Amino acid sequence: MDKDLKNIYLIGMEGVGKSTLGRLLANHLKWAFVDFNEILEAIYNRPINEINNTFEINALRNIEENILAELSRGLHQVFACNSDLVIKGSKLKLMDATGITIWIDAPTSDLLERIEGRDMEIQGKNISEEILEEMIEDRKKYYSKANIRIPTDNLTPDKTLETILKVLKNV
Repeated sequence: MDKDLKNIYLIGMEGVGKSTLGRLLANHLKWAFVDFNEILEAIYNRPINEINNTFEINALRNIEENILAELSRGLHQVFACNSDLVIKGSKLKLMDATGITIWIDAPTSDLLERIEGRDMEIQGKNISEEILEEMIEDRKKYYSKANIRIPTDNLTPDKTLETILKVLKNV
C-alpha cells in the first residue's frame, strides 16, 4: 500500500457492510474510523432515519458535504460513507483528491436480508426488493466511479477484509 495514501472511503448501498468493514480495516491499518451516520447522529442527537426525515434532501447533502470537507483534511482515516454521499459529484471529487474510494458491492438479496427489521423508508414506503433494485440501478453510475470495486458475494466480513487488503497492496 502506498505510504502516502491519506484516507480510504468505503461507499455502497445501505446494508452492504461499510461500517463493519470500515472498523475492521481501520483496526488492521491502525487508522481512525469515521462513520458518517454516527457523526450525523451525534451532531443532531437523533437516529439517522429521523435526520433523513427532518431535513430537505439537498440541505442534508450540503451538510454532509461540509462535514466531509472538514474531516477529509485529516490523515489515515477509513470512512464509512452514507449510501447517497457520492450522489453529488463534488463530494466524490473531494474523496478522490484526499484518498481512494472503494465500492463495497453486494447482491440485492444480501442487502434485503441485512436491512430487514431496520426502520427504513423511502418517501414513506418500506423498502421492497423492487425499490431497492431501482435505488441500486440509479446509484451504480456513481458507485462505478470508485477507484476500486469489491464484490462481497458469499464473503464473510473477514474474507472481504482480506480481499480489500490484497487490493490495497497494489495501490
